[in-house]
This record gives sequence, structure tokens and C-alpha cells, in this order.
Amino acid sequence: MRQRRATWRTTASRPPLTALCAVVLSGLGVVLPPSTASAAAVGTSASYVLVDRNGGEIPDLRGRATTDGARQPWRSVGPGADTTPPTAPGNPRASNLTCRGVRFSWSASTDDVAVAFYDVYHDGQLMTSVPGTNLSAYLAVVPGATWGLYVNARDAAGNVSQASSTVTITVPRCQSDTEPPTTPTGVTATASGTAVTVRWTASTDNIGVTGYEVLRDGTQVGSTTATSFTDSGLTADTSYRYQVRARDAQANRSASSTAVTVTTGSSCSTALCSVTRVTTETDLPWGLTTFPDGQVLYGRRDTFELVRLDPATGTKTVLGRVPGATGTDGEGGVLGIALAADFTTDPWVYVMHTTSTDNRVVRIRYTDGAITGTPQVLLTGIPRNKYHNGGRLRFGPDGTLYIATGDGQNGAWAQELDNLAGKVLRINRDGTIPPDNPFGTPVWSYGHRNPQGLAFDSRGRLWEQEFGNSVMDETNLIVRGGNYGWPTCEGTTGSCGDPDFVAPKHTYPVADGSCSGIAIVRDALYLACLRGERLYRAEISGDTLTDVQQYLNGTYGRLRTVEPSTDGGLWLTTSTRGDKDSIANNSNESILEVELGR
Repeated sequence: MRQRRATWRTTASRPPLTALCAVVLSGLGVVLPPSTASAAAVGTSASYVLVDRNGGEIPDLRGRATTDGARQPWRSVGPGADTTPPTAPGNPRASNLTCRGVRFSWSASTDDVAVAFYDVYHDGQLMTSVPGTNLSAYLAVVPGATWGLYVNARDAAGNVSQASSTVTITVPRCQSDTEPPTTPTGVTATASGTAVTVRWTASTDNIGVTGYEVLRDGTQVGSTTATSFTDSGLTADTSYRYQVRARDAQANRSASSTAVTVTTGSSCSTALCSVTRVTTETDLPWGLTTFPDGQVLYGRRDTFELVRLDPATGTKTVLGRVPGATGTDGEGGVLGIALAADFTTDPWVYVMHTTSTDNRVVRIRYTDGAITGTPQVLLTGIPRNKYHNGGRLRFGPDGTLYIATGDGQNGAWAQELDNLAGKVLRINRDGTIPPDNPFGTPVWSYGHRNPQGLAFDSRGRLWEQEFGNSVMDETNLIVRGGNYGWPTCEGTTGSCGDPDFVAPKHTYPVADGSCSGIAIVRDALYLACLRGERLYRAEISGDTLTDVQQYLNGTYGRLRTVEPSTDGGLWLTTSTRGDKDSIANNSNESILEVELGR
């Protein structure tokens, strides 16, 4: 009998989801997929809809009719006592790699009951799920891509293992191509203040042009898939020479175009006026904030250190190492950091970091230029995994601390109100729960996949930036108690029509985004994007984002964190190497100071 896949979603009052359960539907052979694993045992006020992804009859629950009109006494199955996750799968390996696919295999996990599914990922993105009896999967791949493959085990109760180790594959091209694209023609350059916009006519290629590289005075300063590029933050009253070259999927490059020369204006009239590299880093600068005196405090994710940076001299001073911090062989470690508004009189440094068992939020005393003493633990039990740890911290105007947490690679947790994964959390600075939190817990909003950006606007409203899986990233305006739909809804795709879901204010294709940090300066919202290698800027107009512009496309590579500076500008960090492992000092990153204009 053909296997049929089903997902559960609640459609009514949405009480707290207290536990996952296995569901057996007589004669259907239902297999529950990973992100929407199974139903939860909840109060009788909720209703449930069973969605058959392969079509056919869709039975509704709690005595309601099936699509053929028959009445069925479907019921939810109560939770069991199984809270133990499987062990991590071992010995992951790839074989039979071609330009179209690869066989990925692993050794079996163990579980106190049984392994029900294996969920296969590349670099945090779910690829497929297979039954627990399978120890391999054939995966479709993208020619030319370099991917890190790994697998998690999941039992029938929804408990998810830690991830296997990562197997890196580089996919070959499907055909040899040594012919470069034609040289771009019709190149023009126009100055607007201290920014220059370069435009050109599209090139052609025997297979296909994949992008263009823009050169300023002979050095590449950016890349794009469009036929225009804006070079921002240049020196006033200065002459620059621009050329463009095209590239294809196998890195064949055309000759550089004929050069055009342009002179910038005498003053900045654009959003970004200048970008200065203040220092470089061999480890990932993930969390960043500023001291009251304007100096910078940032964390080295994989060495677990906090560092003070003097912007005037570039001098860096290690303040100490965060006790108990560990990596995840992925994106865990020392993540968000924050200082309260009264830091001068109450000098605590707030840190979210990974441990060997969870993600947690602590605060560490800052004394005589160092972090000292035993950290005071404020919040524990935030699920961790190789990816999807979230991690951003932000103090609100009311003095409470907001925390962005990822779903721990278990999408079902994002909908469980008694689980801290896939949420925006809110606590007092001493770790207690504010009395006006919507559920009497740290949870402020839920249904998030992997949020890594939090920022408040001039009206005291919280904006959040969230990674999509493979389709859409989203920028959300967070409301108290709001459900943002994951895993049923990604951006505006999936089952997003539920009126109880809060829709995003803006979405971005994952290929152009994968944005992590956000900052708000003068009610303009800035997003630092990894895969998109760009900085977005959008105006906050009422409850919407307008005039969305892109800057620094490909100029500095993958951008991780953006934060306001004390002088009205931005701090920006890169994340170009070593950001998908926990190896210390294998990066080559920059901390950039951005001067803003209008």
C-alpha cells in the first residue's frame, strides 16, 4: 500500500502544546514528517485538521466529517512518558556523488523506545526525512554547490537527537565549460554625492551568465546578478574608474569591460556615506554592542571570549572567557550579548551561549576592565542543536530582556508553549518572569524557525528577523502572544492562511537573504545578510516597511551582525569563513564602521 503523509495543525484556541504523540490511523499507514511531527495532547477546546499531502480523503478530527461526508470518531492520542531523545547518528558518509545526486548514509541511532525517523539536512536546511528503518537517503543536489550534510534522529514522541558530524561535499558540474561569457558593454557610471551607480548591458554565454563582478580602480569591490551596482561610502571629490566582467557557473570570466571614469560629489547625499574596516578577526565576531563611552564589546563565538575594541586605535583587549560555553560543530557558542541602559551604575554583561546540554542566558559582572566571578544564570533549558540556536539579545525600552531562540531543528517545538525553542522570550534582568507576559512563562511570541535579529523602533515596537528554510526569510513586527506560523508557514508559503498566524511585514528569497542581525537607526531598519552578502535598508512607515534598498552587494562577503553605534552610525561584522563549524580561529573576518547619511 502506498504510504501517505500527514501533518497536524491546530485551528482553534491554541492552548499550550504539552507533549508530542504518535498517531496511528487504521488503514492509512501515516508517516508524520519532521517539522510538523505529530499532534499534541491539549484541551478539548482545540480542533485539529489532518492534512494528507498526497491528496485523497482528508479526515477531520473530534467527530467532524470527512470530505466524503461520513462521520468519523477520530481522536488525539495522549502523550506518553517518553522524553529521552535518540543518540546522534554515527559514521555519516557520502557515496555515488554526481552532478545531480548523492547517496548519504549513516549508522543507526539508539533510543529507549525506537527511532521513528531520520531527518537529513544540509547547512541547517531540511532536505528529506526517511523512516527509522532506513540508514541512507538519495539526495538531489545542485551542480557546483558545496554543502555540509548531516542527519538527526527523531522518535515517535518527537524527541530529536543532536546532529551527526558533518560530511562536506562539493558537487561536480554536469558538463565541462571552458568558454567565458561575452564582455559587458554599454557601461556607464553616475555619481550621487559619495555613491556611484554603475550600469551595463547584459552579457551572453554558451550555457548561462550567473553574475557580474564590479571593479573599482582594478580591484573587485562587489558582485551582483543584476545589470547595475551601487558603490557606496566613497571619498568626496574623488575620481574613480569602473569596469565590469561577467562570470558563468564554472567561474569562467569575461574580459573586463572598457573603463569608465566618474568623480564623486562634495558631500554624502545617500544612506551610506562611508565604510571603514576598524579591525580584523580570526574568530567569528557574533554578538556585538557598545559601551556607554562608545567603545565596542563583542564576542568571539568559537573561542568563547568577550573583547573590548577601541574604535579610535583598533586596539583589542580580551575581557575574559565565558565559563561553561561550548560549540555544537555548527552555529553554537557565545552568541548574543547585551548591556542594560544603566550599565555604568550596574555593570552586568548579558550573554546567550551554548553549553553541552542547552542554550542559556547568563550575566557576568564587569569589573576593572574584565568579566569576573561566576556567571549568574538567568534562563536555562533552551534546546540546542548543531544549527537553529537563534541567539540574539536585546533590552527593550521597559528594561526587560528579549531573547531570540531557534527551533533546535525540531519545528514542532516552535508551536509548543511549554518549550523555549522557536520563540522570542522576555525576562527581567534578574531572570524572573514579567507579570504581563502572555502565558505566565518567558514566552513572548512563538512559531519562529531561527530568529537572529531583534531591534526596537522609536515607538517601542519590536522587530525581528528570521531565517526561512529554503524559500523565504521574513521580517516580523512582534506582538505580545503572537503566533508566527512556523513550521506550517514559511514566509507566505505553506498553510499561511490561518487567521491566528501573524503575517510577516516583508519577505526575502533565501538566496538573496539569509539575514541574521538587524538594527534600527532613525526608524530605518538595516539587515545584515549572509547568503545574500548585502545590507538591506528599509524605511519604517506605520506598520509597514517601504523603500527597501540594497547596499554593499558582495563587497565584504557574508554579513552577520549589524548594531547601532553611539554616534548615529552602524557597526557591521562579516561571517565569511568557519561560521558552520565550532573550530576556533579559522576565520578571516572584519568589523566595519558605517557612517550613515540621510
